[in-house]
Amino acid sequence: PPPPPPPPPPFPLRSEAASSARPLPRLAPLRQEEQGMPSAAAGSPLRVYVYEMPSEFTTALLQYRGVHSAPHRETNVYGASQLVQGSLYAMETALHEWLLDSRLRTADTAQAHLFFVPVYVSSLYLWPIHGASTAPLYGGRRHRGATRVQQATLMLRAAAEYVRSALPFWNASGGADHVWMLLHDEAPCFAPRDLRPSLLLTHYGYDARRPLSWSSYADDDWLRSPAFYEEHIGPLAGPREGKREGRPDGGRPRGGAACFERGKDLVLPPWKPPSFWRAPLSDPGLAAPGRRRGTYLFFAGELGAKRLPGYSHDLRQRAEALFCDPREPRPRRDCLEHAAGCRSDLAPNCSLWRPGVRVVPHVRRGGYGAALSDSTYCLALPGDGWSSRVLDAVVHGCVPVIVQDESAMFFEGAFSLAGAPELEYSSFSLRLTEAELPRVLEALDAVTAPRLRAMQAAALRVRDYFVYKDVYAPYRYERKALLATGRPRQDGFLLLALALEARARQLGKLPPQTEEGRRRNRALLELDGGA
Repeated sequence: PPPPPPPPPPFPLRSEAASSARPLPRLAPLRQEEQGMPSAAAGSPLRVYVYEMPSEFTTALLQYRGVHSAPHRETNVYGASQLVQGSLYAMETALHEWLLDSRLRTADTAQAHLFFVPVYVSSLYLWPIHGASTAPLYGGRRHRGATRVQQATLMLRAAAEYVRSALPFWNASGGADHVWMLLHDEAPCFAPRDLRPSLLLTHYGYDARRPLSWSSYADDDWLRSPAFYEEHIGPLAGPREGKREGRPDGGRPRGGAACFERGKDLVLPPWKPPSFWRAPLSDPGLAAPGRRRGTYLFFAGELGAKRLPGYSHDLRQRAEALFCDPREPRPRRDCLEHAAGCRSDLAPNCSLWRPGVRVVPHVRRGGYGAALSDSTYCLALPGDGWSSRVLDAVVHGCVPVIVQDESAMFFEGAFSLAGAPELEYSSFSLRLTEAELPRVLEALDAVTAPRLRAMQAAALRVRDYFVYKDVYAPYRYERKALLATGRPRQDGFLLLALALEARARQLGKLPPQTEEGRRRNRALLELDGGA
C-alpha cells in the first residue's frame, strides 16, 4: 500500500492559506437574536466583513492561553462559560467575538463597508508564545527581529501579506477600509508601514509627530534597533543611536512615523470584566445630590520605583515625589530608587501634599473601587504606554484629571463622530500639560462648585460607553443582566459601531450623514429624549 500522507503543518502555509479564504456562504444564526435581545448597534447601517484568518494568527494561539495571557472568556470547572479579566489586551478576542455575533457582520463582501482583520498579537502571541519560543517564529534566525515587539511587527506584516494575497479587497482601497486592533502598550508605534493606511483600533493614542519609545522594558523598545525600524516601520526623525539619560528623552532616537493619527484611528477603552463595573453602575448613591467624597485627589498604581527612567514620562514618579504623604514611613527621602539606580531630581519630599490628597502604590483597605468612589478628582497618568485610569475614574463618578501630552484618550472624538459632541471630554474631565503637574491642586481649587457638579454628572452620563455590556453571552439570563446594568443597552460597543459608521462615511463607503441619520444616532444613544 502507498505510504500514508504526511501530517498537515501546524499552521497553514502561505500558499495554502491564500487558496482557502472564501466568503462564508451563510452565517450562523445570531445568538443575541435567538435570545430576543438584539444589540442596539444593529440600528446602524454599517456592514463589516470579518476575515477568516489562518489559525497561526488566531485560533492556534488559544491553546497557549494562561492566567495572565487569557482572552476575555474562560470555561470554569463545571464547563460553564464565564467572563474574566483575561490579559490587559483581551479586547482582541472580545471585539472579534462580538462582531461574529453581530448584525453588522456580512458574508457578502459587496455589501461590506469595512473589513476587519483579527490577529491575536497582543493578548497571546507577545506573551506567552514568544516568551516560550526557543527561536523567533517570524524572520527566521536573523539577528534583527528577535525582540518581542519586533516579532509583533513581523507577525503583522505576515498577516498583511496574507490579506493582500487572499482576497482583492485590500488592493482595491490600499487598505484604507481595513480595521486592525493594536492593543499592546505602544502597539501602534511598532505597526509595520503596511498597516499605516488602515483604521487602527488601539488603547494608545500617542500622536507625536516624532514619537519616542517610553517603555521601561528593553524587549518592548521599538526604537531599540534603528535599522529594523527603518526597514519595517518608517524613517527615523532623530539620532540613529541613543541611550536613556537623566531626562527621559535625552539622547534617544525618535521615530519618523506617527503612532496614532487623529481623524483616522480610534482609541478603545480596554476590556474590564463585569465584576469591575456592575456594582458602581448599579449604585444610585454615586449620583446622589450632595454626595460627599472623602478624598480630594486620588491616584493608586505603579509609581516607577522599579522601572527605568522615562516610565510614565516620569509623571508617576514626579507625582509621588510632590504629593506623597509625609506621615508615611519611607526607606529614604533623598532620592527615588529605581531599576537603574537612584534619582535625586525625584526625591520624595512631599512638598505639595495636603490632607485629602492620596497618591499611593496600592490600596490596602477597602479596595480600589471603593477608593475611586470616595474621590472627587482622579489623576490619569500614563503607564507603559497607556493606562486605564480614565475608565476607572468615570465608572466610579470621579472626575479624571488627565496629564499626558500628545495623546488621545479612550473614545476621544468618538462622541462627535457618533453625533453627540456634548458628551466629549471637555464635559467630564480636566486636562493639564505634563509641565503643569506641580500646579494641579491650584487648577482643581479654581474649579467652581457648579462646574464640578456638571462634570460629575457628565462623568456618570458617559461612563456606560467605557465598558462593554453587549458582549457575546451564551446564556440569556447573563445577557439580560449585563444589558440592564446602568443605562440599559448603552455601552462601548454601541459607541464604537457609530464611530466606525462615521469613518466609513468619511471613506465614501457610506453616503454622507443625513439629518434623519443624525436623529437615529441620537435616539440610539438616548439623547434628546430618544429611547
